[in-house]
Amino acid sequence: MIRPTPVVRLSGDRFAAEGVRGDAMRELQTLDRLNVNDLEVCSRRVRRAGGGVIVCRREFGRRTADIFVPTAQAKQKRPGSGSPTAEERERFVYVVPDCVARYDGLYDLVNNIPDGSLAGWGLGTGRAISILPEGECGLRPGAALPDAGMSREYNVFRLPGGKGSGLLYADGHIPQTGAFSVSCLFRLNAALEYDHDFDDKDVVNPLRTYFLKSGDGTDWTWDCPGSLSPVIGFCSPRLNPAWEETFTYPWAPWNEDFSANTEVLAGAFAAGAACPEAPPLAGEPGSAYWDAAGPNPYPHPMGFVTGVQATGLFVYNGDRLMVAKISDYTTQYGYEPIITGAVKIGTWHHAAATYDEDGAAALYLAELDAPEATAWTGLQPKCALDEAFTGARSGVNHWTLSSENTGEIISEYRMNPAMDVALPRFYHYALSAGQAYMLQLEAFGDVFVADDHEAGELAGKGYTPILVGREEK
Repeated sequence: MIRPTPVVRLSGDRFAAEGVRGDAMRELQTLDRLNVNDLEVCSRRVRRAGGGVIVCRREFGRRTADIFVPTAQAKQKRPGSGSPTAEERERFVYVVPDCVARYDGLYDLVNNIPDGSLAGWGLGTGRAISILPEGECGLRPGAALPDAGMSREYNVFRLPGGKGSGLLYADGHIPQTGAFSVSCLFRLNAALEYDHDFDDKDVVNPLRTYFLKSGDGTDWTWDCPGSLSPVIGFCSPRLNPAWEETFTYPWAPWNEDFSANTEVLAGAFAAGAACPEAPPLAGEPGSAYWDAAGPNPYPHPMGFVTGVQATGLFVYNGDRLMVAKISDYTTQYGYEPIITGAVKIGTWHHAAATYDEDGAAALYLAELDAPEATAWTGLQPKCALDEAFTGARSGVNHWTLSSENTGEIISEYRMNPAMDVALPRFYHYALSAGQAYMLQLEAFGDVFVADDHEAGELAGKGYTPILVGREEK
């Protein structure tokens, strides 16, 4: 019988644990021999001299060996005062409370939090999504508590970009009102490009959407090239009914005569200038950008501009990150989103984005193996999300815009990044810096961080929960 390669996970003194790998493989063979009834789920625990332990498991064809070897002192500092030794820490567990949803991507796509407001909800995936074992993607195995038979296992969702890419979370993962936080591991595999093509019409998009910014609600700016897609969050075009323009379009029958075939449309304004990367709506005579009557060139070569609403954590402007909560930019102007510098392409990061009910926002971002996160803070409006907010997403930004007069689709774009996502978490409060740090350690396989239901189970096994709490108001 050909068996899948066992997953070996090391904790405590990892260098010393590596030397025990051979023993762990032999214990897996012993487990196989003892499993005479071919049980789908079984385990074997072996304590070693000096306090170490090997826990071998078979779970529906997946074989794992967790090796723990005590260290002389803790390698990771405990938030607050003092650090327990490795021997002491073996009987402690950190807890970040009140997680409402966590998706590890193992045997199903159901929320791993068994109680609370989002219990039983599932994760939707595009047809092009694949799920890869954590060990094949440059991540360390999740942390474990071997003697308690508990581990943090997560596979990686590979989002290729383009059609069929992205993850979908049900309504309520990001609440319409009040505080929230999202966190995850992600790796951006290519810079996110702005989609200028209207594929269905084989022309350049005449109507372009950007995250618009303004200090007074009159003059509006946007960053170039202006791409936007959620790491975890929601964004969509939002037309401004106060803007009204006379439109014509570079396709039939409009381009039979640009001056005669027009419509007055609310929601966007004619651009006086375009981003350097944005191709003009122009071409050679005989193309869609010239009408048959003159021939005359398309009268709006810079196109039209409208804004977006956006809530959550985003890939922005190619290779930046953005944290924002803007439901209606036409009234919620004067707030600057949190925007980072360029993140390294092909490098794993852990991000925790938070939004307080008072509007205070924060982003904690760390590269794999970084000693600590970089923090950004800002202020966003105290707003409720409108009826267009239909659920959070990862890597999905595909929309069409239609004429309010004819119902015809007049623009479309797709900005789905090529990236990997793992361990998405949701909270309905603003995480503290200490909590974000613990989730970073969890994500990079350094510390097992328990959720509430796991803390109760571990307490029954003799562990003492260490609550990493919210910041006091």
